Amino acid sequence: MSPSPLGETLRRARTAQGIRLEDAERVTRIPRKYLEALELENFGILPAPVYARGFLRSYAGFLGLEANDLLPFFPVGHVEEPVLEALPEVNEPRTWNLNGIVAMGVVGMLILLVIGLYSLGHDDGNAFSQSRLNSNVNTNPQATEQAIPDNGGVATSIPDLVGQTQQQAIAIIQQTGADYIVNTIAATNTPSGQVIDQSPGPEENVGPGDLVTITVAQ
Repeated sequence: MSPSPLGETLRRARTAQGIRLEDAERVTRIPRKYLEALELENFGILPAPVYARGFLRSYAGFLGLEANDLLPFFPVGHVEEPVLEALPEVNEPRTWNLNGIVAMGVVGMLILLVIGLYSLGHDDGNAFSQSRLNSNVNTNPQATEQAIPDNGGVATSIPDLVGQTQQQAIAIIQQTGADYIVNTIAATNTPSGQVIDQSPGPEENVGPGDLVTITVAQ
Protein backbone atom coordinates (compact mmCIF):
# COMPACT_ATOMS: atom_id res chain seq x y z
CA MET A 1 0.00 0.00 0.00
CA SER A 2 1.55 3.32 -1.14
CA PRO A 3 1.85 6.05 1.47
CA SER A 4 -0.67 8.86 1.43
CA PRO A 5 0.53 12.15 -0.14
CA LEU A 6 -1.54 14.18 2.34
CA GLY A 7 1.04 14.85 5.01
CA GLU A 8 3.99 15.21 2.63
CA THR A 9 2.09 17.68 0.44
CA LEU A 10 1.28 19.88 3.44
CA ARG A 11 4.84 19.78 4.79
CA ARG A 12 6.48 20.59 1.45
CA ALA A 13 4.11 23.49 0.80
CA ARG A 14 4.89 24.97 4.18
CA THR A 15 8.68 24.59 4.02
CA ALA A 16 8.77 25.86 0.45
CA GLN A 17 7.24 29.12 1.64
CA GLY A 18 9.51 29.28 4.70
CA ILE A 19 6.54 29.17 7.08
CA ARG A 20 7.14 27.89 10.58
CA LEU A 21 4.53 25.90 12.45
CA GLU A 22 4.37 28.71 14.99
CA ASP A 23 3.43 31.16 12.26
CA ALA A 24 0.81 28.81 10.85
CA GLU A 25 -0.64 28.32 14.32
CA ARG A 26 -0.88 32.07 14.90
CA VAL A 27 -2.60 32.79 11.58
CA THR A 28 -4.92 29.79 11.32
CA ARG A 29 -5.60 29.62 15.09
CA ILE A 30 -5.21 25.83 14.82
CA PRO A 31 -3.19 24.36 17.70
CA ARG A 32 0.32 23.34 16.63
CA LYS A 33 -0.18 19.75 17.75
CA TYR A 34 -3.00 19.35 15.22
CA LEU A 35 -0.93 20.91 12.41
CA GLU A 36 1.89 18.47 13.15
CA ALA A 37 -0.61 15.61 13.27
CA LEU A 38 -1.85 16.49 9.78
CA GLU A 39 1.71 16.66 8.37
CA LEU A 40 2.74 13.41 10.08
CA GLU A 41 -0.63 11.82 9.32
CA ASN A 42 -0.98 11.02 13.00
CA PHE A 43 -4.76 11.06 12.79
CA GLY A 44 -5.27 9.42 16.16
CA ILE A 45 -4.72 12.64 18.10
CA LEU A 46 -7.03 14.75 15.94
CA PRO A 47 -10.43 15.71 17.34
CA ALA A 48 -13.77 14.50 15.99
CA PRO A 49 -13.86 14.09 12.16
CA VAL A 50 -15.98 17.17 11.57
CA TYR A 51 -13.37 19.34 13.32
CA ALA A 52 -10.41 17.50 11.75
CA ARG A 53 -11.77 18.08 8.22
CA GLY A 54 -12.22 21.76 9.07
CA PHE A 55 -8.60 21.98 10.23
CA LEU A 56 -7.46 20.38 6.99
CA ARG A 57 -9.46 22.86 4.88
CA SER A 58 -8.12 25.86 6.81
CA TYR A 59 -4.51 24.67 6.76
CA ALA A 60 -4.59 23.79 3.07
CA GLY A 61 -6.10 27.17 2.20
CA PHE A 62 -3.44 28.94 4.26
CA LEU A 63 -0.70 27.12 2.32
CA GLY A 64 -2.34 27.90 -1.03
CA LEU A 65 -3.39 24.30 -1.69
CA GLU A 66 -6.73 23.04 -2.96
CA ALA A 67 -8.43 21.36 0.00
CA ASN A 68 -10.72 19.27 -2.22
CA ASP A 69 -7.65 17.60 -3.74
CA LEU A 70 -6.44 16.53 -0.28
CA LEU A 71 -9.72 15.50 1.38
CA PRO A 72 -9.91 12.12 -0.44
CA PHE A 73 -6.64 11.17 1.27
CA PHE A 74 -7.98 12.05 4.69
CA PRO A 75 -9.10 8.80 6.39
CA VAL A 76 -12.09 10.22 8.18
CA GLY A 77 -13.52 6.80 8.89
CA HIS A 78 -10.36 5.78 10.68
CA VAL A 79 -10.30 8.67 13.10
CA GLU A 80 -11.42 7.17 16.38
CA GLU A 81 -13.46 9.36 18.62
CA PRO A 82 -12.65 9.00 22.30
CA VAL A 83 -15.21 7.01 24.19
CA LEU A 84 -15.82 8.17 27.71
CA GLU A 85 -16.73 5.59 30.27
CA ALA A 86 -19.87 6.23 32.20
CA LEU A 87 -19.19 7.63 35.61
CA PRO A 88 -20.29 5.39 38.46
CA GLU A 89 -23.33 6.53 40.33
CA VAL A 90 -22.49 7.86 43.73
CA ASN A 91 -25.20 7.76 46.33
CA GLU A 92 -24.32 10.43 48.81
CA PRO A 93 -25.51 9.65 52.30
CA ARG A 94 -28.15 12.03 53.53
CA THR A 95 -26.73 14.26 56.20
CA TRP A 96 -28.67 16.52 58.49
CA ASN A 97 -27.43 20.05 59.01
CA LEU A 98 -27.04 20.82 62.70
CA ASN A 99 -28.43 24.32 62.29
CA GLY A 100 -31.47 22.91 60.48
CA ILE A 101 -32.13 20.42 63.29
CA VAL A 102 -31.88 23.15 65.93
CA ALA A 103 -34.21 25.41 63.93
CA MET A 104 -36.77 22.63 63.55
CA GLY A 105 -36.61 21.94 67.29
CA VAL A 106 -37.15 25.60 68.15
CA VAL A 107 -40.11 25.85 65.78
CA GLY A 108 -41.64 22.72 67.28
CA MET A 109 -41.26 24.07 70.81
CA LEU A 110 -42.87 27.38 69.81
CA ILE A 111 -45.81 25.56 68.26
CA LEU A 112 -46.31 23.47 71.41
CA LEU A 113 -46.05 26.61 73.55
CA VAL A 114 -48.69 28.43 71.50
CA ILE A 115 -51.02 25.43 71.66
CA GLY A 116 -50.53 25.17 75.42
CA LEU A 117 -51.21 28.87 76.00
CA TYR A 118 -54.30 28.74 73.80
CA SER A 119 -55.65 25.69 75.63
CA LEU A 120 -54.99 27.29 79.03
CA GLY A 121 -56.72 30.52 78.05
CA HIS A 122 -59.63 28.61 76.52
CA ASP A 123 -60.13 26.59 79.69
CA ASP A 124 -59.91 29.70 81.89
CA GLY A 125 -62.41 31.53 79.74
CA ASN A 126 -65.00 28.76 79.92
CA ALA A 127 -64.43 27.51 83.44
CA PHE A 128 -66.95 28.68 85.97
CA SER A 129 -65.97 29.58 89.48
CA GLN A 130 -68.96 28.51 91.50
CA SER A 131 -69.52 29.61 95.06
CA ARG A 132 -72.44 28.99 97.32
CA LEU A 133 -72.99 32.36 98.97
CA ASN A 134 -76.25 31.72 100.76
CA SER A 135 -75.52 28.52 102.67
CA ASN A 136 -77.44 29.62 105.75
CA VAL A 137 -80.76 29.87 103.90
CA ASN A 138 -83.17 27.15 104.98
CA THR A 139 -80.96 26.43 108.01
CA ASN A 140 -81.55 29.72 109.78
CA PRO A 141 -85.28 30.56 109.72
CA GLN A 142 -84.64 33.93 111.32
CA ALA A 143 -82.22 34.97 108.54
CA THR A 144 -84.74 33.78 105.96
CA GLU A 145 -87.49 35.87 107.46
CA GLN A 146 -85.24 38.94 107.40
CA ALA A 147 -84.37 38.27 103.72
CA ILE A 148 -88.03 37.97 102.64
CA PRO A 149 -89.89 41.01 103.94
CA ASP A 150 -93.60 41.20 103.37
CA ASN A 151 -94.07 38.22 101.05
CA GLY A 152 -94.78 35.62 103.72
CA GLY A 153 -92.63 32.98 101.99
CA VAL A 154 -94.86 32.93 98.87
CA ALA A 155 -93.19 32.45 95.46
CA THR A 156 -92.80 35.75 93.61
CA SER A 157 -91.81 36.73 90.09
CA ILE A 158 -88.09 37.37 89.72
CA PRO A 159 -87.19 40.43 87.66
CA ASP A 160 -84.58 40.69 84.90
CA LEU A 161 -81.20 40.64 86.65
CA VAL A 162 -79.02 41.06 83.52
CA GLY A 163 -77.16 44.37 83.72
CA GLN A 164 -77.40 44.52 87.51
CA THR A 165 -74.30 44.35 89.70
CA GLN A 166 -73.66 41.14 91.58
CA GLN A 167 -74.62 42.76 94.89
CA GLN A 168 -77.86 44.19 93.49
CA ALA A 169 -78.86 40.83 91.99
CA ILE A 170 -78.14 38.97 95.25
CA ALA A 171 -80.27 41.46 97.20
CA ILE A 172 -83.19 40.95 94.79
CA ILE A 173 -82.88 37.15 95.00
CA GLN A 174 -82.80 37.30 98.79
CA GLN A 175 -86.07 39.23 98.78
CA THR A 176 -87.73 36.22 97.12
CA GLY A 177 -86.38 33.82 99.77
CA ALA A 178 -84.70 31.65 97.10
CA ASP A 179 -81.18 30.29 97.33
CA TYR A 180 -78.59 31.37 94.73
CA ILE A 181 -75.35 30.38 93.04
CA VAL A 182 -72.93 32.85 91.47
CA ASN A 183 -70.95 31.73 88.42
CA THR A 184 -68.10 33.94 87.23
CA ILE A 185 -66.87 33.88 83.63
CA ALA A 186 -64.32 35.92 81.69
CA ALA A 187 -66.03 38.48 79.45
CA THR A 188 -64.23 41.06 77.35
CA ASN A 189 -67.07 43.49 76.58
CA THR A 190 -68.82 43.50 79.98
CA PRO A 191 -67.74 45.34 83.13
CA SER A 192 -66.45 43.13 85.91
CA GLY A 193 -69.09 42.23 88.47
CA GLN A 194 -72.06 42.75 86.14
CA VAL A 195 -74.69 40.02 85.66
CA ILE A 196 -74.76 38.68 82.08
CA ASP A 197 -77.17 35.75 82.50
CA GLN A 198 -79.66 34.24 84.97
CA SER A 199 -81.63 31.05 85.53
CA PRO A 200 -84.63 30.91 85.98
CA GLY A 201 -85.31 33.71 83.52
CA PRO A 202 -87.11 36.98 84.17
CA GLU A 203 -90.78 36.92 85.30
CA GLU A 204 -90.57 33.31 86.53
CA ASN A 205 -91.81 32.59 90.05
CA VAL A 206 -89.27 31.64 92.67
CA GLY A 207 -89.46 31.32 96.43
CA PRO A 208 -88.02 29.51 99.40
CA GLY A 209 -86.45 26.20 98.39
CA ASP A 210 -85.79 27.38 94.80
CA LEU A 211 -82.31 27.97 93.37
CA VAL A 212 -81.41 30.98 91.21
CA THR A 213 -78.18 30.94 89.25
CA ILE A 214 -76.58 34.18 88.09
CA THR A 215 -73.58 34.45 85.77
CA VAL A 216 -71.30 37.41 86.48
CA ALA A 217 -68.55 38.89 84.35
CA GLN A 218 -65.10 38.32 85.86
